[in-house]
Amino acid sequence: MARRGFWPLALLWLPAGVMAQAVIRFGPSAVGFADSGEALAALVSLAVAVPCGLPLALGCRRLWRLGYRRAAWATAIGLGAVTIPATLFAGLLGPVAVAAWAVLLSLPVWIAWLWLARRG
Repeated sequence: MARRGFWPLALLWLPAGVMAQAVIRFGPSAVGFADSGEALAALVSLAVAVPCGLPLALGCRRLWRLGYRRAAWATAIGLGAVTIPATLFAGLLGPVAVAAWAVLLSLPVWIAWLWLARRG
């Protein structure tokens, strides 16, 4: 991935996933807003999810740099698919719960990176 392409993807994958899940679940009317105030409120509520996607993205980037490129993509897709619904349910408890679940679900990639880095 290009040098500057990582950060937009790392920051926006979780909010985009949450929005895509809403569209799939509720249909196109889920993103139809009556006025710009509603759209702004929706974007502000998604802003909480922006930094929460970083732990998984950074862990997968570490795997990528070790040379496990396919494993990094597979892990990002697999754990990302689990993280999106988990953060939706955690969102009912608040932003701290969203961050906690995102970090908790990214732990396997960090453990794998640590194990592979020590293994050589």
